[in-house]
Amino acid sequence: MVSRAIPISTMLTVFLAFMDVSVSMTIKEVQDICSTTQDPPFCVKALNSDSRTAGADLKGLAQISIDLAKADATKTAPLIASLEEQAEDPKLKGRYETCVENYDNSIDSLDECTESVSSGDYNSLNIQASAAMEGPETCLDSFEGPPEDPSQLPGKCEDLIHLCSIILAISKRLIG
Repeated sequence: MVSRAIPISTMLTVFLAFMDVSVSMTIKEVQDICSTTQDPPFCVKALNSDSRTAGADLKGLAQISIDLAKADATKTAPLIASLEEQAEDPKLKGRYETCVENYDNSIDSLDECTESVSSGDYNSLNIQASAAMEGPETCLDSFEGPPEDPSQLPGKCEDLIHLCSIILAISKRLIG
């Protein structure tokens, strides 16, 4: 009598293949997540700019969004330091100095976000993402009165705010 049993390795391979398909982000799921952010078109564009998005699960998408935010903040921080150094107006110089501190704090919070994802502490992820968002928000708020900021910094602040809102949206889904 010939046994027709399927080897366990074959069943495991088929199971894992289905698991991978079921947890990967679809375009619709990315759009659904992005619909809850401050700027949905920005969110879709940002997440789709990373090739890892297509194969990511929700936890992976959280890390992708953290990576995007950290890269943005890390790229903007030297710009702010340069603006502070070059500013001749004492008010602008003070505002840029505040922004340098705010961005340093945001980068630290984004590092904490990575730790939160790794440990599965999604409540902490939410808190740290909110803290990361405070940096560019406070920086922007410091320019409410004259003199006006002549640089591209306000747009950079908006970008980081939007990237942090993606982390927040994903963290809320992870929390359930």
